[in-house]
Amino acid sequence: MRIRRRAAIGALVLAAASIPLLGVPGTAAAQSQGSVVLPVRSHWQTLADSRHVYVSAPGDDAVLATDHDGQVVKKVEGLDGARGMVESADESTLYVALPDADAISVIDTTALTETRRIPTGTGTEPESLALAGGRLFFGYRATPFDFGIGSVAVAGTSPTVSLDENPVWHGIPRLASSPGAPDRLVAVESAGALGMRAYDVSSGTLRETAYSDAVGNVEDVAVTPDGSSVITASGSHYFHERWSLSDLTQEVRYDTGAYPDAVAVDSHGTVAAGIVAGGDWDVYLYRAGETVPYRTVALSWPYMDLLARGVAWAPDGSRLFTTRFPYSGEVILDLVTDVAKASSTITLSAPPTHPVGSPVTVTGKLTSLITLPKRKVVTVSRSGVALPDVKVAPNGTFRFLDTPPDWAGYAQYTVTYAGDTRHVPGTATVTVEIVG
Repeated sequence: MRIRRRAAIGALVLAAASIPLLGVPGTAAAQSQGSVVLPVRSHWQTLADSRHVYVSAPGDDAVLATDHDGQVVKKVEGLDGARGMVESADESTLYVALPDADAISVIDTTALTETRRIPTGTGTEPESLALAGGRLFFGYRATPFDFGIGSVAVAGTSPTVSLDENPVWHGIPRLASSPGAPDRLVAVESAGALGMRAYDVSSGTLRETAYSDAVGNVEDVAVTPDGSSVITASGSHYFHERWSLSDLTQEVRYDTGAYPDAVAVDSHGTVAAGIVAGGDWDVYLYRAGETVPYRTVALSWPYMDLLARGVAWAPDGSRLFTTRFPYSGEVILDLVTDVAKASSTITLSAPPTHPVGSPVTVTGKLTSLITLPKRKVVTVSRSGVALPDVKVAPNGTFRFLDTPPDWAGYAQYTVTYAGDTRHVPGTATVTVEIVG
């Protein structure tokens, strides 16, 4: 895992972040119902349905199930090296890849118990899973040096596993599918080479329909709910990419940041794109068809990393779940409950130095991709001392004057918008050196 050191401030879970630099915008981070330390110390994938959040923990040989408030429902243990997960359309069955057992576990999601195992063959080490064309597909180790895609008709009482006759992958491929294109499967290289393929699996076998060598080293991949596009999170890029499923040509880039490692799409097409080296933001949220984020999410203080494949939506898009790994070693589940609200961005400007005894002029602007209320104010403080509120003009601009105390030093101005029914709070700071 790439370790970053991100300076964040504040003690609240997913609290508003600010940046104490001249002219740098501060943007509200997500507000959360809470963060939960999970009783596992490893992670491979986070998955959510209408009732549960599932976390596969290979080092714990387990899958942990919580409710949407993060409360543990059950820890399903004895799952050898549990990694990739996928759920049936009716949410009744969870399939879990068990590379340490060369098998796939079948779990009843009501009782949260394993009902059977499907052996995939000695040394296959299945990892990534996807359902398409009435079959369960899995990426696996075909030879000591090659990797392939196998499948099994899981509806049968005695399912027969079919292995890849032409394993072409340099690493275990990441797989994805969507109900919007039920007979299509997408596979992407996870390591060692470039490569992405789309398949028609309506016949029960892999028939390649498109190929691209424009992406590789993919940590996570998702197909949009309408089945038209594929979104990849490649750890070697500074952006997420969306591709046409029909021919795998690039449609757009999402300018997210360094080392994308997670992507999830809700039933409305809202994209959650996560990165590792985020600086101030870890997850970017995009409305369907848009490439400018309406919302940015910062994970909780202190330093931590968003885990690969660690972002999941409640299917209706009402909640976002993110999984992170702080330096203390726990796996933590964050619950973002106000995901429909947009970010509030404040930009500030003030002179870097100013003579003592005269008023400082601070100007700023409050903006958002979603229309702000007509009447709005921002609160202001100087180095922790509250100053009068400031009205914001209809175009979002504001201005105030302040005379700091008569001594040399630094005056830090903090401006905050409290948020409203459609916007989360926003804050920004600017520092002025007062000289004698």
